[in-house]
Amino acid sequence: MQIPFSAYADDCTVSGELALRTDRLSDFLASTTEFEIASPEFRALDDGRTVSAETCEIERDDLCVILATGPRGRAERRLWTRQHPVRVRVGPYTVIGYLHSPPTIDPFRTTDRRPIVALTSAVVGIPYGDDTTWLEADSVLVNTAKIDHLETASEEDIGLAQSLETRAALDPGAKDMTAAL
Repeated sequence: MQIPFSAYADDCTVSGELALRTDRLSDFLASTTEFEIASPEFRALDDGRTVSAETCEIERDDLCVILATGPRGRAERRLWTRQHPVRVRVGPYTVIGYLHSPPTIDPFRTTDRRPIVALTSAVVGIPYGDDTTWLEADSVLVNTAKIDHLETASEEDIGLAQSLETRAALDPGAKDMTAAL
């Protein structure tokens, strides 16, 4: 199955298509060290120049953050977990989101045991030149080999993540009841 692929390396962003050979992207990335991307486009972080190709082999350890796309995997393999708000510095990127771990395991030890960890309800700070663009994602995959710093997210961090959420469109015929609050 071909799925869209978007990732962030130390010096560029990568987009293209990936032939997924497992139930979900995180399992695929954890099981391989090199994979092929079809129609890749690389965009430099420093000046925005782009380079395209027909196909390209990419090593997992060249990537910092990957947007989780494709199927979620089999429901019977999912474990009950607790969410922990975290702020991660991975390469030039800052990621704020929720790290999931079983209730009996220290969430900060999860990164020691797995090559890829997922963060949900995430925002990713992407540096383009002197500016930082914040990208929202339902789920991102972080390469644990590239993590520079992992800490509990502050109230300000969580506020940033919530303020970037898109607002639902309101029905123009609906009555505004917020003034009564």
